[in-house]
Amino acid sequence: MSDRTPIRPLPDQLASQIAAGEVVERPASVVKELMENALDAGADRLDIRLQQGGIRLIQVTDNGCGIPRDELLLAVSRHATSKIATSADLHAIATLGFRGEALASISAVSRFELASATAEDCHGWRVHAEGAVDWRGPEPVAMARGTRVTVEDLFFNVPARRKFLKTERTELGHVETLVRRLALAWPQVSFTLSHNGRNLLQLPPARDEQARLRRLRELLGAPFEEAALPVDIQQGPYRLHGWVGRPTFNRAQADMQYFYVNGRMVRDKVIVHALRQAYADVLYHGRHPAYVLFLDMPAEEVDVNVHPAKFEVRFANGRWVYDFIRRGVQEAISAPAGSAVATGSTPAPSADRPRMAARQGGASADFQSSLTFQQPVVREPSAAYDAGEQPHGVAVTENAEEVPPLGFARAQLHGAFIVAENAHGMVLVDMHAAHERIVYERLKRQWADRRIVRQPLLVPMTLPLGREEMTAWRQHQQQLADWGFDTREAGPDMIRVDSVPALLRNAPVEQLVRDMLSELRAVGATELPDRMIDRMLSTMACHGSVRAGRQLTLEEMNQLLRDIEATERSGQCNHGRPTWVQLDMKQLDGLFMRGR
Repeated sequence: MSDRTPIRPLPDQLASQIAAGEVVERPASVVKELMENALDAGADRLDIRLQQGGIRLIQVTDNGCGIPRDELLLAVSRHATSKIATSADLHAIATLGFRGEALASISAVSRFELASATAEDCHGWRVHAEGAVDWRGPEPVAMARGTRVTVEDLFFNVPARRKFLKTERTELGHVETLVRRLALAWPQVSFTLSHNGRNLLQLPPARDEQARLRRLRELLGAPFEEAALPVDIQQGPYRLHGWVGRPTFNRAQADMQYFYVNGRMVRDKVIVHALRQAYADVLYHGRHPAYVLFLDMPAEEVDVNVHPAKFEVRFANGRWVYDFIRRGVQEAISAPAGSAVATGSTPAPSADRPRMAARQGGASADFQSSLTFQQPVVREPSAAYDAGEQPHGVAVTENAEEVPPLGFARAQLHGAFIVAENAHGMVLVDMHAAHERIVYERLKRQWADRRIVRQPLLVPMTLPLGREEMTAWRQHQQQLADWGFDTREAGPDMIRVDSVPALLRNAPVEQLVRDMLSELRAVGATELPDRMIDRMLSTMACHGSVRAGRQLTLEEMNQLLRDIEATERSGQCNHGRPTWVQLDMKQLDGLFMRGR
């Protein structure tokens, strides 16, 4: 047996280096803490200078309120902060920083200088040290009001940590991503970022809507800004606002997803799940949505003190937040073709019932048989577009106010596409994909109106559950019943399933129930039954929609265009592909090099 090592206090320097490991992972971690401190100090101008990706030098200068001379050494000591004073403050944090660890941790693993001046000072004061040992100062320094933090040779005294840093280019990329994220959240603040003497970003303050859109374009690119749908919905003290990308603007990776809670960047499983479900019915398989969203809410209803890097949060009512976000985004991306996005108030989301809860109860016996299709019936055009009013052969640009968003049909190509003319130019419609979405949305409304049809199992199914699964079942048994899953306890760590929703009678019930309990345990909500039923309705819609190769009359084509305009989510088919595209006159001129 080896000799026992006695228990002893850690040296202060070693304790500081260990604590730094929780806060300082790489140069971007340092920049994040320093920028957040600057914003908390009321700065509206931040200047970030880097050398060698931040490994050699990080310098952040702001014009905030500054730190008085006699508080400078206190600011670099551990667990010292001006942002909280009591335990009550810890449960209603309104600042980005609050732990009082950042400067102490950063200085412990670098050659560090803190210089600052307040409005009352005629000059600034500075303190500096190497590895937070033998602090020198305060010493006078010439500077305007604000704070300047200089961090040199990161991890110079912790070589084991330094060797884990990546290349200069990689570390710079992490910093640049971070600055862009904060610049999106703080449009009223100007940001500059330079690297090795070269300017990478120079963002003036954006104080009106047009300036904010310019910043959005500069940070995320013109394609996102052009595809962005505005979101602004409020319920009591909760407000969700920002931009969501149209479903047709999607990404191979989740690299254009920005979410902020009270101005703080977060990566939260409840939020991620809510947004994934908001796009579930319109996004192509394997693709990811793009969004920049801000959730403003009472500080006392969100706990930000759950992760050292402060990226994770915990909501007092996670289920309500989940519904609020999901429904708000669905409202934005569900607007019919050519219509404006509704941005007014929205009804309070239910805190205890999912979407299918409204379907609970009996239904007419012939509902299942009603979900069958014959060859689509030729319908008469709506009154607004009857044969006497349709402007066949008339240039639609003569009176643009009378032209519907998708215009009027002009031709059909190869039995698959409709060519239409509207006020902006030409519209091409995939008639099968568009009609599939129309039929699908109609089926979903029918199913929702009829309520849940339960299918009793001929032989009830007994499921053994793990301890966490059993806890989740006890908490959410009524919610499962709302979906149509009648369950009861059948013994220790075991339940019995007596019935399921009729449309899921052939589904793998055991796996479905386990997956639902897993989602309920993780985020307090599940929509697996909804998704499975929607997949079945989508298949039925596909078989019941107009097939490629069928020749349509002009009246049928125009009626299809009107139906697209009146149908939610009609810009994408059931599989996430676009149903129509607009080519404006500028694009058409460009194809033929007109005007060059």
